[in-house]
Amino acid sequence: MKLGVDVSSYNGTIDWNKVKNAGYDFAILKVIRKNLTTDTAFERNWKGCVDAGVDIFGVYNYSYAVTTQKARSDARAVAKVLNGRKVTVWLDVEDSCQKNLGGILADIILAYKDEIERVGLTFGLYTGESFYKSYLKRYEDAFSFPVWIARYGTNNGSGNAKYQPQVKNMVGWQYTSK
Repeated sequence: MKLGVDVSSYNGTIDWNKVKNAGYDFAILKVIRKNLTTDTAFERNWKGCVDAGVDIFGVYNYSYAVTTQKARSDARAVAKVLNGRKVTVWLDVEDSCQKNLGGILADIILAYKDEIERVGLTFGLYTGESFYKSYLKRYEDAFSFPVWIARYGTNNGSGNAKYQPQVKNMVGWQYTSK
């Protein structure tokens, strides 16, 4: 099992050598903020990972998109920040504004995916297990991309297999927020 962390400016300044020495294999970095500006720690975290030898498994974009047009413009903003760097772009879909969109949410995800892939990047979806089961599971047959799921269980910093989600195309399980 590989261990990783996801980080943003909210995590402050990170000593990436400590992360590497603690046994973490990869990181997923927040790339843009709600207003589509670059996360204030993104470039510092990118450089820190590269310098410490921590694999950048991807970047994530917490989504507030409620239309396909917004999803496409968000994806273009991510591609602009990446500026040719090739990583997986994880669309983080879990905000309350997206809860009752029905099939539009699947369209939003697919529009974002199309825009990311159009510029030669790899797409993945991140969400919590509860959000997935409540709002996305019914559309999973249309999803042929990697899925990263959060389910914390006891949230004590270690994973307990009894809480591991079973989701189609799941490639990662975020088992703690600690």
